Amino acid sequence: IEHKTVIILIISLVTLLVLAGALWIIIIRRQRERENEERIEALQKMVDEYRSAPATRESEIADSSALRSAMLKQLGIIKMVAKTPTEQNREMLRKISSIDGKIDGELVDWGNVFGMIDNLYSGFYGKLHGKYGDILSPKEEQIIVLMVAGFSTKEISVITGQTTSTVYVRKSSIRKKLGVPEKEDIVRFLQS
Repeated sequence: IEHKTVIILIISLVTLLVLAGALWIIIIRRQRERENEERIEALQKMVDEYRSAPATRESEIADSSALRSAMLKQLGIIKMVAKTPTEQNREMLRKISSIDGKIDGELVDWGNVFGMIDNLYSGFYGKLHGKYGDILSPKEEQIIVLMVAGFSTKEISVITGQTTSTVYVRKSSIRKKLGVPEKEDIVRFLQS
């Protein structure tokens, strides 16, 4: 009888642990779903605001601080999608990016991104393309521009549609093409 009681207690304890684990997993998933829904709502709100206020855009362009703020927000949206690359977030970024330009199957309008980088980082893309445009591939220029904006390798892989290993290979290729020493940061090298 004692043996049966111990077995029943062990089975009850294991069952409780399994149920607690399952409950914990359910709670975490619901929390992530809520966070994703909040992100989607925020992105949709930004898209709606952007679409409903085209007339104010021209007046904002005259104000460089408002333009800088808008560009930083747009880069922030791109970075947020890169951090949590759900299909819903990617689709929302495609919608946002296609408002102003052609995205040709990409997640972003690269012409727009290059323009933002030029405005936010003292003409960085223009200088990069002018000096190394004939050496670097378009994907390599995209990687460098995202590096300048502080994107991680994983985030770059999401935005450029490449695997992280491909991004690492391209970074090595960039180093060789530009003559960046192995220990030196590519962005610091280019900015100096």
